[in-house]
Amino acid sequence: MERMKSVLYTDLILGHFRSLKEALKGLVNRNIIITTHFSGVTGQLIKVKDDYAVLRETGDSLVYIPIRSIELVTLVEEEEI
Repeated sequence: MERMKSVLYTDLILGHFRSLKEALKGLVNRNIIITTHFSGVTGQLIKVKDDYAVLRETGDSLVYIPIRSIELVTLVEEEEI
């Protein structure tokens, strides 16, 4: 069973761009859901660059997501038994 916890919201105002990037850097190697204007992507965050983040989805495919398009980041954690 998984529990989801919203850890970051952003309205993508220019001033939030740097803090969003820094927050994402703190989630590298964690399983997250990134929601954009178009859809949500679930996977392990493996890299944060100047203007995009890279998620590894199940099956090892990589998804490159422009940071400016991110609306919501949700941390996915396994519930402790």
